[in-house]
Amino acid sequence: MKLKNNAISVGIWSENYKKLAQWYTDVLGFKVKESAELPNDSYIAFDFGGENWFWVGKHSRVHGKAKDPYRIMIEFYVESVMETFDELKEKGVKMIAEPFVEPTNTGNWCMTIADPEENILQFYGKK
Repeated sequence: MKLKNNAISVGIWSENYKKLAQWYTDVLGFKVKESAELPNDSYIAFDFGGENWFWVGKHSRVHGKAKDPYRIMIEFYVESVMETFDELKEKGVKMIAEPFVEPTNTGNWCMTIADPEENILQFYGKK
């Protein structure tokens, strides 16, 4: 298999995708790239440049908060983990792990939060 331009699309299904997407715009500052509201395909996608996509969509079989939130962590690269931590803590975001040195000795840092539906997000980058 040959992937096209190393592009990736990551999505989160939600019972109330509009409310969850609003959290991503209001709290994390993500900018909406496009959206669709069709009978069997409703989503809001955020702009990360290029062909990489992060989106929140409605799925008829998803209800409530994540049942096993630690199964998947979505990681976002940031310029400063400490600045991101301070900003999100001030906004009252649920912290799972405060900033720590990434364990593979790259010199980078990580921090972990939960969105309102308990999906786990990790931020990675320089201190």
